[in-house]
Amino acid sequence: MKVRTTRTRPLVAIDPGLNSMGVAYWEVDSQDGEYVPDHAFLLHAPRFMDLTNRALWLARQLDDRLMMVQGIGHHVVCEYPSYHGSIRGWATGDLQKLVLLVGVLVGYFHLASWTLVTPAGWKGQLSKEVVIRRLQKRFGPGATNDWTKDCWDAVGIGLWKMGRF
Repeated sequence: MKVRTTRTRPLVAIDPGLNSMGVAYWEVDSQDGEYVPDHAFLLHAPRFMDLTNRALWLARQLDDRLMMVQGIGHHVVCEYPSYHGSIRGWATGDLQKLVLLVGVLVGYFHLASWTLVTPAGWKGQLSKEVVIRRLQKRFGPGATNDWTKDCWDAVGIGLWKMGRF
């Protein structure tokens, strides 16, 4: 039987994306060292919306799914983009879109405490595939049946914040 104790505050980990946003949520800590999130899921905003409305839609859906009420009592750790000197990501507008989304999330959940981390800050040079393999090996298929690529990163980001990645 697993013994669980309540965390001082719930932890929400986010891998942001306007097309697919991964979320992992820990309400309680596990005493057995597994630290499997209580919820891990994807949010997909309707593509017909403009960028601002898509970002707001994602924030509202996250609030509805987790009942965060603007983040009261939560700690949120979220990946945010970093510029690596490549004009490609900047020229396509992808970095700007992610910055917009993270800004909307921080504003919407302004009562939460926040940790923002770059991809290199939490996973170093590991590729998404290596992160997924590492977490699959750790948790096994039983805990991860419905996790997809962005869920894996959200779980990794949360574990990094807890010092367990």
